[in-house]
Amino acid sequence: MKKQLKKISGYIKYFYMIAPFLVGIYCYYPVYLEQTDRRYPLLDAIYDSLKLYSGTTANGVEIGWLLQIGRYLALAVMLHILVAVFNRTADVINRLKLCTADSTAVYGDSEYAGYLYGSLPASQRIRGGDKFIGGAFRYLLMFSDDEKALAFFHEHYEQLRNADVYIMLNGVSGTSIGSPRVTVFSIAENCARQYWREYPVESEERIALIGFGDIGSNLLLYGLQVNLIDPAQHMEYHVFGDGSAFRREHTELGEMAPDEIEFHDEGITDYRAMEGFDRIILCGDGGAGQNIRTLGRLLASAALKHPVHVYAPNGDIVSDLFGKERVVCFGMAEEIASADMILNQRSMEAARRQHEDYVSRYGGIPWEELDGFTRGSNVSSADYMYVTERLLGKGVRVETLAELEHIRWCRYHYLNNWRYASVTDKSRRLHNCLLPFAELSEEEQRKDIEAIASKA
Repeated sequence: MKKQLKKISGYIKYFYMIAPFLVGIYCYYPVYLEQTDRRYPLLDAIYDSLKLYSGTTANGVEIGWLLQIGRYLALAVMLHILVAVFNRTADVINRLKLCTADSTAVYGDSEYAGYLYGSLPASQRIRGGDKFIGGAFRYLLMFSDDEKALAFFHEHYEQLRNADVYIMLNGVSGTSIGSPRVTVFSIAENCARQYWREYPVESEERIALIGFGDIGSNLLLYGLQVNLIDPAQHMEYHVFGDGSAFRREHTELGEMAPDEIEFHDEGITDYRAMEGFDRIILCGDGGAGQNIRTLGRLLASAALKHPVHVYAPNGDIVSDLFGKERVVCFGMAEEIASADMILNQRSMEAARRQHEDYVSRYGGIPWEELDGFTRGSNVSSADYMYVTERLLGKGVRVETLAELEHIRWCRYHYLNNWRYASVTDKSRRLHNCLLPFAELSEEEQRKDIEAIASKA
């Protein structure tokens, strides 16, 4: 039945394309037969019938309703042909791009997919539509919700299994992914990574996170891992917003000492109390509207010592409204959805080199076989290298930097709900190195010191 319907559809398509020509012959030929000065009336009728496809009719022939219909139908046919030629040309161009080493196919209806596509080199980017394009080096799936992304991945799993796949998912942690060729990321995660890199802590701070959704959660997670400048530091993180889900997901937050995390699930109850903070970050997921309302109340009620940091993905309208001296905007969509942030190639390459160096010294499995959790640990270490390089420039001792790196490693594990045990058991998330640096064996301390010294 399907074959018959397809065959009938083909016949209809061909008839639709030649119908204007037949109408032209029907209308022109009888007229030209009556004109005695025409030597070849049929050839003239054929020629003028073909001209209908350019939207023109023959001079001296009355344009009746049938010929007018044929003319418009011919223009529709030509438009259809031009679209088909354009699509075929685009397919040819995409096929040529597949020959490049870093060909990248972008699929998805998220607004961020457009920003990502525009930031890729023109020679390697392929915008996927309704038709799946196989053979690309990597695929980026950026849909408006997680279900669409997972459905696309499931539908094309066989074509994707031999490619590097990046999937934007808000509800799935990249550390839980087992496949070494699949990378899960989120815009909130990218935003947090970029924020702390651009606005790092330089000394002990009391930090307020106001509006605790995906953005705030990731700011806290990344902050706890990269805001390490002294083993004896005492950072304070105050969360204003419902943090109950975060506490359920991260059960070892008590291991962040000497840093302190305090949750204020009821939100801000006294705006003047915000005057005591060194850094205030408005990170409500509602975007500029929600954050503008909070910012307005805050500036009207309190005498703040420092500019307020505001998550504003759609531009710096907030700083234009309230004044650049009082507001710092972050999280611009074109920045956090760029290829540099999503592919994170600098950190990934640094993480790969770091892991390969470790394997060459002490043994282990190749980078290509690592699961999402272990890769994530290496990437977290690579992200922290920005801080390590800054501290090295200030003359901080290698031994101190090794201790800080160990603290970061511990925090990565604690934030993924690992605990200390005398015997390591990965299946139960237990590790025997989750100890203060001074309590590690000399061998383990030496590994950390050698790792830092090799980068110094």
